[in-house]
Amino acid sequence: MTIDAEKIDQSRVVMTLEGRLDTANAPILERKIKQWGDDITELVLDFTRLDYISSMGLRVLLHAQKTMKEKNRRLVIKNMNDVVREVFELTGFINLMVQEEQFVVLRKNEDDCVILQLNGEMQNENIPVVTAELAGIKNPVTLILDMEQLTRISSGALRLLSQAIIGTDWEQRTRIRNASEDMQKMLKSEGLDKLAEQ
Repeated sequence: MTIDAEKIDQSRVVMTLEGRLDTANAPILERKIKQWGDDITELVLDFTRLDYISSMGLRVLLHAQKTMKEKNRRLVIKNMNDVVREVFELTGFINLMVQEEQFVVLRKNEDDCVILQLNGEMQNENIPVVTAELAGIKNPVTLILDMEQLTRISSGALRLLSQAIIGTDWEQRTRIRNASEDMQKMLKSEGLDKLAEQ
């Protein structure tokens, strides 16, 4: 496994993991996380190129999250592929690692589409995360916004999301999936209901 770390600003580090996070490699990740220690307030783990995670890897993540939470810091996981996500779901870690109040985007790349699963509570300040994901999609594929795990979206965030999609290249290529009845009413207020799958 390789780990590339990049300090985005004074308080945020993104670590990109590639390969297998297993018993042999988990201590390496643990050391890397501790290395940043008190220097940052948010650690983002990008799982785009992570192929596998073992129970030892999950334990390291859970311990890191607990330690950071005690210090009022955040651990964010993004871009899980289906294999890694299944491990998180089967073990119940998906609910432990993705907090309801914390907004997280999980990206899944498929042959003919990209799925952005929106998790947690979406506020205005979370829109740059979504637009950054949009900017990172290079091929003209269908975009699916999966709202099944979205617990709440502020009206301001919805308006900004609408501006990022309606009237842009994304308008014809975007579908919204798994929006609750309440969410569908909100989508209608911003003209996004036409993108919702029935």
